[in-house]
Amino acid sequence: MKPLREGSYNTVPGEHYGTPKELWGFRTRKRQAAPKTIAAGFLRANHELLGLTPDLRGVEFQKKVLSLGANHLIFQQIHDGRRIHRAYVSVHMDREGRIFLAKNRALPQHLLPTRADFRLNRAGAIKQAKKSARKKNLRVAVQDTEEMWFPKKGTIHPAWRVRLAYVKPKEEWIVYLSARTGRILSKRDNLCKAARGRALVFDPSPVTALDGHAALLGDHKRPRKPPPEAYRSVTLWGLKTNGRLEGTRVTTAPTNPKRRVRRTSRNFLLESTKKGFEEVMVYYHIDSAIRHLERLGFRGARAVFKEPVRVNVNGTTDDNSWYSPFERLLTFGTGDIDDAEDGETIIHELGHALQDAICPDFGQSKEAAAMGEGFGDYFAASLFADKKPERYRPCVMSWDGLLIGLQDPDADPPCLRRLDWDWTYDDFNPKHPEHFNGEIWSATLWDIRERLGRETADRIIVESHFQLDGFTTFARGARAILDADRHLNGGKNRSTLRRVFGQRKIGPI
Repeated sequence: MKPLREGSYNTVPGEHYGTPKELWGFRTRKRQAAPKTIAAGFLRANHELLGLTPDLRGVEFQKKVLSLGANHLIFQQIHDGRRIHRAYVSVHMDREGRIFLAKNRALPQHLLPTRADFRLNRAGAIKQAKKSARKKNLRVAVQDTEEMWFPKKGTIHPAWRVRLAYVKPKEEWIVYLSARTGRILSKRDNLCKAARGRALVFDPSPVTALDGHAALLGDHKRPRKPPPEAYRSVTLWGLKTNGRLEGTRVTTAPTNPKRRVRRTSRNFLLESTKKGFEEVMVYYHIDSAIRHLERLGFRGARAVFKEPVRVNVNGTTDDNSWYSPFERLLTFGTGDIDDAEDGETIIHELGHALQDAICPDFGQSKEAAAMGEGFGDYFAASLFADKKPERYRPCVMSWDGLLIGLQDPDADPPCLRRLDWDWTYDDFNPKHPEHFNGEIWSATLWDIRERLGRETADRIIVESHFQLDGFTTFARGARAILDADRHLNGGKNRSTLRRVFGQRKIGPI
């Protein structure tokens, strides 16, 4: 394979190493060979541009990810037997073997340390990590540790990664610290949290079923019991025969056994005041959402979820819900209105699990975190739009947000968030919460759906995630959607998509 010609591609420059972070805007010739072979040939041909050695020494093939329209080959950089944090190279090619994107986070060979100065042992690393969290009175468990290299602002540190799990309030911290000095290099809470935490089922909520919230607002800031017409009778598919809410796509097994429901008859006709209603809600809506993904083509070898999604239905008394990437577990809270009573809250949180299944540790930067929240809102709104009155379609979580109606009688319909704001990327503010910034991204995705329709929009938006990373940006997300449309639809929606991104002042670059 020949190297790329200068001027035949675009780059995203790297900040510290003098090598490009991304090569895009090109397409290599069609090739008939194993994707791994094609990718390795491309890296060898362009090793000088990417700062790699000619024989790709220290760059190990990690995995191949299949999406509907492309193959995505990921290589991890290893030095002195240890992984370099975020130092990967990925090559993305269509089904004909044409490479269209390469992402490069590898460190040039001449910058790698010649000496491994790992003075701090594992016990010392755990002690320093716990100390940094300053949570003396909370129960904590060490989930795992790893000795590694950690690049920071052009300097490569010998480091430890320590994962800590706190029980109440539920938190999962990833702490990176210098193995030479014990200094904290980075730390963050790894849970993907919702702003609020809330079959017979609500589909998605009593508010939308009744086309109004006034009848559901009680006195003393308590919701009234939903009437019979708020429910819908549905079929639960894929259940095991043990009478539990466990199936091929979702399982509630992590839920407290004392709170789980079991019906050997598999008759779960429960109202919201009965034990097990939230468990039924979670099972039905997650199973339905994954079936929708399968109808879009994400099944078999290209399936997003390789095993049943695990859910703890009543895992916290907080008014909050989250997805844990480490445990691969969805947890729903019971504060105020139970989160798992609102179908859109359930699907919003599933959106985090979906992104993590495609792109592990998605959402580690301000923009990526906002895109995570925005996608979750979009996924919920898109899934339920045809089941809701028209004025509710650009709103999400109107049952979970019911009490907003008590605080603001003019909020009609009440909801936690909307997808029809006219905000643009100019309104993005790193100081704002990710849920606020996320409404810019969800509105952009909603614009796409309004113009292309549900099936086309959902398919290209999900497909686009296969070429993103945990630190992605709105502009790269836009570019990935354009690429997905090219691979799946021959690019026939390109002008419409570029018009949407232009109106929202989002790249793509």
